[in-house]
Amino acid sequence: MMRRGRGLFGPMGVDDTGRGQGIGTRLLLAGLGAMRADGYAYAIIAGAGPVAFYEKTVGAIPIPGSEPGLYRGMLRRV
Repeated sequence: MMRRGRGLFGPMGVDDTGRGQGIGTRLLLAGLGAMRADGYAYAIIAGAGPVAFYEKTVGAIPIPGSEPGLYRGMLRRV
């Protein structure tokens, strides 16, 4: 059986009232750390935005042409 989205992290978000408190950073690092513990050598961060947060926090780099990606039509920004 093929599992859709294996090796993907996200999308994730922090409510406006919780931003700037390090919650997103802790969530990202915990999630990626759990993936590493499960044997993943890398992860694709799906539905990333703002991309600059991921670039700064974990050195992520955008994959050209990857939008809208796996979650096409399923995500909405609030």
